[in-house]
Amino acid sequence: MTKTIVVMGTMDTKGLELAYLAQQVSLGGCHPLLMDVGAQAASDTDADITAAQVAAVIGEDIDTIRALPRGEAVEKMVAAASVYLKKMVQSGEAHGVIGVGGSGGTTICAAAMRALPYGVPKFMVSTLASGNTRWHVDIADIIMIPSLLDIGGLNPMLEMVLNNAAQGIAGMVKGHYAYQASGKKVISMTMYGTTTPGVSRARQVVDDAGFETWVFHASGVGGRTMEELMSMGRIHAVMDMTLAEVGAHLVGGLHDAGPLRLEMAAQLGLPQVIVPGAADTIVLPPRDQVPEKFKNRTLNFHNPTMTTMRTSGEENVAIAEFIANKLNQAKGPVVVVLPLGGLSSIDRPDKIFYDPEANGALFETLKKKLSSGIELIEDEHHLDDPEFAIRVGQKMVSLLNR
Repeated sequence: MTKTIVVMGTMDTKGLELAYLAQQVSLGGCHPLLMDVGAQAASDTDADITAAQVAAVIGEDIDTIRALPRGEAVEKMVAAASVYLKKMVQSGEAHGVIGVGGSGGTTICAAAMRALPYGVPKFMVSTLASGNTRWHVDIADIIMIPSLLDIGGLNPMLEMVLNNAAQGIAGMVKGHYAYQASGKKVISMTMYGTTTPGVSRARQVVDDAGFETWVFHASGVGGRTMEELMSMGRIHAVMDMTLAEVGAHLVGGLHDAGPLRLEMAAQLGLPQVIVPGAADTIVLPPRDQVPEKFKNRTLNFHNPTMTTMRTSGEENVAIAEFIANKLNQAKGPVVVVLPLGGLSSIDRPDKIFYDPEANGALFETLKKKLSSGIELIEDEHHLDDPEFAIRVGQKMVSLLNR
């Protein structure tokens, strides 16, 4: 059976380019369906799915939408395209989607893609792909590539980009592999490069006990993705060993997971083993872009694209209060394990983030603020020490075997 790919964009301004992309999808061995999500004017290029059809799915008239101010019109088409595309995928009429756009088209297409389940092939060619893509990709599994040029007329350079994108989405759709649960209970974990040894050893303990572990990079997006999968029922317990996303939210770092971090597992009553790993760390931009207010702090050159900053005692108090407030609302069992010997690979006596006083503020605040119903374990080892990691893994297994 030939698979169908929706080729979407604002055909009032990108009609010829979208038609060319559809042609390349066809040459790639898939059936293209052109979907017009133009919010400003009618297109001279014929669409298989017109903007009027898209708008009608939410009870809107396309002429009414096009009479609105640009922002409001785009907002309407975002809602309509999201519903229309999701229905096509759910009904089996479409097996993947590729979009092309500038700012408006990217906003509409990416929003519609975000409404689709994980695993459905999603490909976005955008003029915005080398900028801040978080607004568009968020926690979805969208592949986004730069168009190099603006989408303003066909030429050999743009044709190269569109052809390669077409072959990419065609390959994804033809080789699509759907998620199949193993039948094992899934335990989610969080990790940084600076917590990898401890997290990896704890993971091995849980794996060896017959469970399945999913490790998430605590990058802001990672924590939010983990909690979205919890809400979908895909995760059965949590071994949260890297909580740097909390500090990023409170202090102002790149890896901000937002104010809801730690809430989902608590609401669902999932068993939790919590370690405040990397609570010593706030991730900032490259050295030459560190905000002025942080330049006199203890800074670590992590890599050419990232600087890390050591948290202060005062910040650690706020981090601990945030963690305790969330965990105290948990409907399921919670165990907190404190690595008194250090929170990350660079928090040791001979390393740049070593600050026992700041760590003490974190630990003491957690001890004061955590509910008496939460088991609190103080361990003298460093987070990366095998003894500590094995203890954390064994504690997770014991909760799961209750």
